[in-house]
Amino acid sequence: MGEQEKTDYKRLDTWDEDDRAISQMGYFSWRPKFLEVMNKPYTFVLTFGLTSFFSIMAFGILSLIIPTLEVVFNLNSKETGLILMANDLSGVIAAIVMANYCSGRKVRWIVLGTWIVVIAVLIPSSTTLMAEYPKPSPVSGNESSRASQRLPSMCSITNETDAVPRQATVNRMSGNGTGEGLWAVRNHRFYWLHVLGALLQGIGSTPPGIAGSTYMDEIFPQKAFGVAISVLYAVAFVGFPLSMIAGSFYLTFYVTLNPPEGLSPDSKEWIGAWWLGMVIPAGIVFALSWVLALFPRQMPAAKKVLEDKIRRGITTAYEKKTELNRSLKEITKDMIPAFRRLFKNWALNFLIIGDCFLFLQIGSYSFFPKIYSIIYRISPKMIGNILGPSKIISFVVGIVAGGIFIKRKTWKAKRLQLLYSILSLICIPFSFGILMYCESDTYAGVQSAYPVYPHNDTASGSLTAGCNRDCECNTASYEPLCDNGLVYFSPCHAGCRDVVMGEMTGSNGEKRPVVLKYTGCSCTESGEGTPGVCGTQCPGLLWGSIVITSIGTILNFAGFAAHAIIYQRVVSEVDRTMAQGIRQTATRLLGTLPSPLIYGWLLDQTCIVWKKTEDGTVGNCWVYDIDKFMMWFVASTTVLKVLSSVFYFLCWWCYPENVAHTFQEDTAGERIAKVLSYELLPQATANGTVDKGDANGDAASEGTANGDQ
Repeated sequence: MGEQEKTDYKRLDTWDEDDRAISQMGYFSWRPKFLEVMNKPYTFVLTFGLTSFFSIMAFGILSLIIPTLEVVFNLNSKETGLILMANDLSGVIAAIVMANYCSGRKVRWIVLGTWIVVIAVLIPSSTTLMAEYPKPSPVSGNESSRASQRLPSMCSITNETDAVPRQATVNRMSGNGTGEGLWAVRNHRFYWLHVLGALLQGIGSTPPGIAGSTYMDEIFPQKAFGVAISVLYAVAFVGFPLSMIAGSFYLTFYVTLNPPEGLSPDSKEWIGAWWLGMVIPAGIVFALSWVLALFPRQMPAAKKVLEDKIRRGITTAYEKKTELNRSLKEITKDMIPAFRRLFKNWALNFLIIGDCFLFLQIGSYSFFPKIYSIIYRISPKMIGNILGPSKIISFVVGIVAGGIFIKRKTWKAKRLQLLYSILSLICIPFSFGILMYCESDTYAGVQSAYPVYPHNDTASGSLTAGCNRDCECNTASYEPLCDNGLVYFSPCHAGCRDVVMGEMTGSNGEKRPVVLKYTGCSCTESGEGTPGVCGTQCPGLLWGSIVITSIGTILNFAGFAAHAIIYQRVVSEVDRTMAQGIRQTATRLLGTLPSPLIYGWLLDQTCIVWKKTEDGTVGNCWVYDIDKFMMWFVASTTVLKVLSSVFYFLCWWCYPENVAHTFQEDTAGERIAKVLSYELLPQATANGTVDKGDANGDAASEGTANGDQ
């Protein structure tokens, strides 16, 4: 072994003696000995995994509370899509800037990112303190009696002496009495705080995404890295489905934690405490970030891993030392050559393009709770209790199975890429399981003519016909009723003038009034109507769909550990963080960034009844054409999955046999190679001549002859 290489190994062996800030745990100069019991690779994986778990929980609940946000802040699907898209927009910019800078002090960048995530949670959650919330207005008369009486949502004929005035025809949640739904319109001014929080979340999630897996690749040997990354994914990804379960629990609390008298979680007017599911995990993330900050820049375990990489010709000791100690100026100068090298790596390019198509359809997952609530007629809190456990089981089984397989089969990266490509193709048919949904309802006026007034123009999508024109109805509130298999948007649109009341016992044991049926309805065939839609829940189809799609999820996540290894091996050691940054930039810019907007737009295109307040403001969608949406939804996601699989196979086809030192072979990167690899630096020999060493960057053992001269 050459003198230069011996010197570098000596530096590695004395990191914990010469520079405690490099390898010992602690803050700044405080690095006590008792903390060294935690200075282990799997301790970092557990801490980082829990931090990622609660970070995902803080924002994973967003998909569950979208229907609540749409109602409280008067949002449409495109606006909620912009909230989901904003974090990717900022993440694109952050990934470009941070990609190369994260290569040195990785733990410091990870901790900084978690702090930004905490701030990103507090900003939208603060709108709870500023927003207005409605107060339920009591039903006139004796609510528990079965006598006919008048509700505000019923037909109001202005020339009748006993009619409810038009200004009073409001939702039971009329707020301050200034007009139907205007409290939500006023809350719309806080919409941009939710967008700001999403922007900061994108910035904060970028450093952990870039530096986390790279740091783990430095402290785990190749055989253990697959298991370690599987453990990380298993712990972190469970945060998303568990956020649904926790969110279902948080939604049982009223948004202000002090529910109005007469309201219970079973009430139609109930608004759940959506913000609790964000604030509580964020507090835990903040606490864990201080534990994460204890970890050193380079663990003692990294020395053996580095020695193994040197023996296999993947890197050099001097390269690693230089990576840890590069200044910001040196990092900035090296960015352009690094970009040139990576853009010439076709295997990496095809891998990233495949991920772009994959993440483009993954963006639809944010709308899953809303979609499931519509097609299976279940509440958001029930969705969390159903989807949450199924996703947890699928994630864990798939990821752990993939990690165990990789540990037992010491395959090279190219073979792992083939495995991942095959799995991505096999899981596609299982996505058709979502087509097993309940039969959709037919709405009078927009999908079918009113039976007593068959000449109304349903193509125009108007709910107004001759039988309800004098009722002066609007779509500010949605209170469906059913008669003979046809759904009417509200008692007003059904022309109902009377109601029969009863009472029921809620989950809290309190009795509350309920509507048994509406009578005197001029638009229904029988003259009466039953509250609610006509269709019933279909638990058999729901569970059948979950089982089928869960199998696809298991197959998909079984390849995630292999996918992570491929990204660490398809480029040279020094380019790993830059490759991760380019990946995050591309997948966000071309994948998750436009995806919520596209699927939100697609969902809005199938809307047949929009919410409109008295002042003409258009809000969220009340009724969708489910059959039309599901047709476009499944078709689009299938095409995207097929395209991603095609590019994964192209990555396997173009995968080079040896990518360990492609950065040295690139003439455009010659300058940075000379800076980072001592083999390319002029070495003085014993007779005073200059030897440039092994230009191909072979393993240390193969370059010993030149170094020992």
